[in-house]
Amino acid sequence: MNKNSLLTLGIGFIAGVGLTWSYFNLSSSDANPAKLQHADIKQQAPFVQPVKSSEATAKRVVPAAPEQSARIEQKDNPPKSEPQPLDELPLEEQVSQLKQQLAAQKALMKNAAQQLRDPSDAQAVLQAQFDEQIRNEEWAYQTEIALQDFLLTSDLSSIPEIVSAACKTTVCKFELAAPTDNDSFDHTQWRELNDKLMKQEFWLQFKRTTSTSSDTELTLLMATEL
Repeated sequence: MNKNSLLTLGIGFIAGVGLTWSYFNLSSSDANPAKLQHADIKQQAPFVQPVKSSEATAKRVVPAAPEQSARIEQKDNPPKSEPQPLDELPLEEQVSQLKQQLAAQKALMKNAAQQLRDPSDAQAVLQAQFDEQIRNEEWAYQTEIALQDFLLTSDLSSIPEIVSAACKTTVCKFELAAPTDNDSFDHTQWRELNDKLMKQEFWLQFKRTTSTSSDTELTLLMATEL
């Protein structure tokens, strides 16, 4: 082989090596930007945390607005209508309501009158004690005389009559009646007697007192113990 052939072969080999190196270098440079771009995309993608089912459900539940709740309550509890004035009602309804009111007033008056006629609980208790007790002669006599002296010496406009005056151990019962010669005797005289009687020394020993009266009669029950 001559020198020209060897030279040509060497030049061709060098040129092939140069072309091969240039190809691989260009391929690697094109691949690196793609890899970098792919990496940037991965870094920029936000991390999305999975939402639990309970949280998602809670977010979907929207509480009712206050105005809406108020409207619901008003619908459930409609406002009560005020009673119509009597003078705006038809004549027949006015008469009907007046009759009902009159009947109610009569029932109240009847009940009040019944209570006035019946003895109170306190009076019944004192009466029971009076019936059960025995007589303490010394104290009973002094108290009965004190009542008689009061009626004789007090400055009353009209002196009532003593029907009965009896004392036991701690309880006394006095029954008085309007004088037969005074037709104008009424509750005002009983009130006058009661006011003056409460200021008497012998009366201050009583800690419980009850009374029932009419225009012509007065009954007193008193006890020295509570």
